[in-house]
Amino acid sequence: MGASVSSTVYAAACCGAKTWDGSGADERRRLVETRSSERQAVAVLSRLFERDTRINFYSGEALEALATLARSDVHQLQLSAATAFSEVSAYDVRAVSAQTMATVVGLLGSAHGDVQQGAGAALGNLAGNAANKRLIVQSGGLAQLVRQLASGSVEAQANAAGCITNVAADGELKAAVARSGAVVPLVRLARSRDMRVARNAAGALLNMTHAAEHRQLLVAAGAAAALAALLDSFDADTRYYAATALGNVVADAAGREHVWRTLPLLADQLVRLVQQPGAARTQAQAALALRNLASDERYQAHVVVRGAAPALATALRSSHPAVAAAAAACLRNLSIAAANETALVDAGVLPPLAALISAGDRDAQAHALATVRNLAANGGDTCAHALLASGVLDHMSQMAATDAAYELAAALGVFAGSAHLWRPLVERGLCRVLVRLLRAPSAGTEYAACCALRTLAARRTPEVFGELAHLWVVPAEPRAGLRAYVLRALAHPAYARSPLRAIAMWLVVALLGCARADLRRRITADVQLMAVVEGLARRRVANDAESCDGSDTCSVASSVFVPAELVAVGDEDADGDGDGDRASVRTCALARHVVALLHGDPVASSYAPSYLKQTATPIQ
Repeated sequence: MGASVSSTVYAAACCGAKTWDGSGADERRRLVETRSSERQAVAVLSRLFERDTRINFYSGEALEALATLARSDVHQLQLSAATAFSEVSAYDVRAVSAQTMATVVGLLGSAHGDVQQGAGAALGNLAGNAANKRLIVQSGGLAQLVRQLASGSVEAQANAAGCITNVAADGELKAAVARSGAVVPLVRLARSRDMRVARNAAGALLNMTHAAEHRQLLVAAGAAAALAALLDSFDADTRYYAATALGNVVADAAGREHVWRTLPLLADQLVRLVQQPGAARTQAQAALALRNLASDERYQAHVVVRGAAPALATALRSSHPAVAAAAAACLRNLSIAAANETALVDAGVLPPLAALISAGDRDAQAHALATVRNLAANGGDTCAHALLASGVLDHMSQMAATDAAYELAAALGVFAGSAHLWRPLVERGLCRVLVRLLRAPSAGTEYAACCALRTLAARRTPEVFGELAHLWVVPAEPRAGLRAYVLRALAHPAYARSPLRAIAMWLVVALLGCARADLRRRITADVQLMAVVEGLARRRVANDAESCDGSDTCSVASSVFVPAELVAVGDEDADGDGDGDRASVRTCALARHVVALLHGDPVASSYAPSYLKQTATPIQ
């Protein structure tokens, strides 16, 4: 579809209304008489406008005519072509031909500043199309744009920086921008007093922070200081670009080291942005930048000292999900440092974190769970009581099965190892959640849930064994109970070298050693399960209980039924440094111990491992 341009543009293009040394009919006649090709071009455009004001300038007669004007050494005709491309491209951004792009790029090389400005604006507009970005690079446009960055005209600077911003948004073209020499002049323009120039320069720098090698280039060019200065800009977009770019710069250890040495007040600036109302996207990026800073141990303490805790506690309650999630992400890193526990708890972060666990989006849930896990792992009595008072456990029990499953299982594992939190965990029915998580598709989630149950069972208390007995078989869903999982882990070949098989076998031993006679009878009377255990016990072990024959599967009685729907579940540790062999040895030793318990077999009993009565170590 064609594009409509204003009468000012086509009057200038066709009639020469804007001239370099005069105006009117005499000048137009001189142009027509002395420039036949230009006369023909003007005539073509005049005819096209008389016929239809909606013209496609990117092809056909109109493009040929504008290309002719662009090649003219007459200032006014060049300006007419540049103005036409600038106005049309403001609202008609489409993929253009190589000829069109070459014409616009050629106008950038004009000796006249106003022509350069119009061409720069047109290129910036056209760069909104992905195909056009590549054409700009292929047509030599980057070199022209870099020259424009050094122009004395702020309009030309702004247009050139804006165009480079769009080009650098293409991941495949960032390297070309880096090679073009644009970074140093962009850093200089980021310090411009003209807000539009500084904003566009910051946007271009932001788009160059997505790859580590380019971030190093920016740091070397002094971009961090220039961007930090823009954090206090009056322009909202500029603050957003600067905060986001700095967050990317400090994602690298080298970037964090640089700002630690050169920008001692950066944390203060970012905290102020987190506190700034009415700028949600900037608040979120400032919190994420603080999160990246807090990847370093020294920044974990520094950020809290600079007042981040109260600001983040308020941000957790934001009605904007991105702000709340970013605040939780920052607290996740800050809570790693045990020294920050009191400041974070006193700032009131726990109640809003608890609310995010059940009501936040997936990212917010994951970060909130990781934060309370860290606080529980580091904290003492005060932190444990604050966690309980915040309702964290109640919110955990309300989570859907697929929401932040690994973080949920890992947090419950830490709670299971806490002297103050394990009992409330059991009382609130979270053992059921752990059993449900055993069926998670993620091997990491399954492992974390299994370890948490092992940690609870190692306490050997009536409360824990009572809950596990209740969950051994779930009548409403037989395949969802603890028994179904244990059978799968012990029988399925996918678990042959996995530590999960040893943990499942350990659970059987622990349950057989509990005081609940009803549970012991249910386990020992389970023909299917006992056949699998006896098959594991019959495996040969060379020399002693700390070696094995290297077989990947167990010899299981032929009568054992393995459900067809059982699926292979991988484990990251299965093939690492002999861990699979050690897991197989432990599983067989535990199985022999069970056989010894059942039949009083002295040979099997000799394989009972020394670690049977050791408590499990919670996930950190």
